[in-house]
Amino acid sequence: MKVIALGEPMVELNALTPGPLRYVNYFEKHVAGSEVNYCIALSRLGHRCSLIARVGNDEFGKNIIEWLRGTGVETSKIKVDSSSYTAVFFIQRHFPIPYESESFYYRKFSAGSKLSPEDIEEDFVKQADLVHSTGITLAISDTARDAVTKAFATAKRKSFDTNIRLKLWSPEKARETIMRLLKEGVEILITDKDDAKILVNESEPEKIKKAFMDYCKILVLKMGKEGAAVFKEEESYYIKGYNVPVEDVTGAGDSLGGTFLGLYLNGYSLDKALKYGVAASALNVMIRGDNENIPFLEEIERFIKSIER
Repeated sequence: MKVIALGEPMVELNALTPGPLRYVNYFEKHVAGSEVNYCIALSRLGHRCSLIARVGNDEFGKNIIEWLRGTGVETSKIKVDSSSYTAVFFIQRHFPIPYESESFYYRKFSAGSKLSPEDIEEDFVKQADLVHSTGITLAISDTARDAVTKAFATAKRKSFDTNIRLKLWSPEKARETIMRLLKEGVEILITDKDDAKILVNESEPEKIKKAFMDYCKILVLKMGKEGAAVFKEEESYYIKGYNVPVEDVTGAGDSLGGTFLGLYLNGYSLDKALKYGVAASALNVMIRGDNENIPFLEEIERFIKSIER
């Protein structure tokens, strides 16, 4: 299927050693960004995904476009903005909480934040089978928020990952903006317990389901190392997480959501698509970087077969 995603691609500088960044001397460069990760997951499952975005006219912007082309993502709608720069962020791993990562953003006034309704070609969006975005894109600027609103108003089908980043906006602003978008309805809503607490003041899966199902047809609830759940009308499925060595959790939720989305579009049952999504997230946390370990279908099947025997 043809999928369009809207969001900011960035360059990630991931600490080679764990601990506070003030003592880290070496970093590893990766291409990253939530919608980037979704597009790569979809591409690896056979879908054509086009990213609508902006990057700077700099080496990092060139790196992003070349990387995405290499993964099969369509880049014709990524504008190169000579008036600004490509955003970067740093990853601090295993400090102060073991097995968790923290992001430090350098993206204010970046090229990606200048995404605007002018970048949305309605005829192009109408050709897509699905349009996807996240709460991150709503947070980076008013114009990026308006771009998502315009694209969603034109889309045949919509999916949305709440992806609240409190370093980008306040809980109150996130709740107001995301819930306004959701009132228009989406087909697939992807969230987690922390985001649900902010948006609907619920943290129990069944209560989260009840609070969100007026806004979507399918709800995916990411639960970290506990696994994930998916809900549709009277259907509820819970998939346990896999016990794997954790290097960096950045991008794991996108790997889960993107894999679920890709397999659901391919006609997989909700529970099987979610199980494979949880497996994809487990593979993702075992390395540094957002998307290098997002798996192809046969790799997911080999992982599940090996770990469950």
